[in-house]
Amino acid sequence: MRWFKRKPLITEEIYGRLMTSFGRVVDLDPLVRQPAEVLAERVVVESPAKAAAIDARMYGGAAVYHLKLLAGAWIMSHDGSTPTATAEVFEEAVAWKFGPLASGAQQLPHRLSALARGLAPRDLRSD
Repeated sequence: MRWFKRKPLITEEIYGRLMTSFGRVVDLDPLVRQPAEVLAERVVVESPAKAAAIDARMYGGAAVYHLKLLAGAWIMSHDGSTPTATAEVFEEAVAWKFGPLASGAQQLPHRLSALARGLAPRDLRSD
């Protein structure tokens, strides 16, 4: 269920608050951090050029870190500790942040969210 009829207005202040709050929670809980890291790294492996462009414009490892926090938001929404609407807003915020950094970079958070929600096909091979 979507709470918003339109995309929420994202600002640097709102983005900073989301990053700070999820950064504290995700990084401290290994049951959230570890699967979130795997999801983030999977998305970066699928689009290495976009991730490298984001890192070049922000800082080294920025794409993985921001995506890890987003994955953590979705993981916490599944266990009920975070509302789904909050994870949806965070998804839009990360897309907002990545969008101007590289062509097509706003697709990375949407891909991660689709994987986290189980809406996208996954490659389960172990190669």
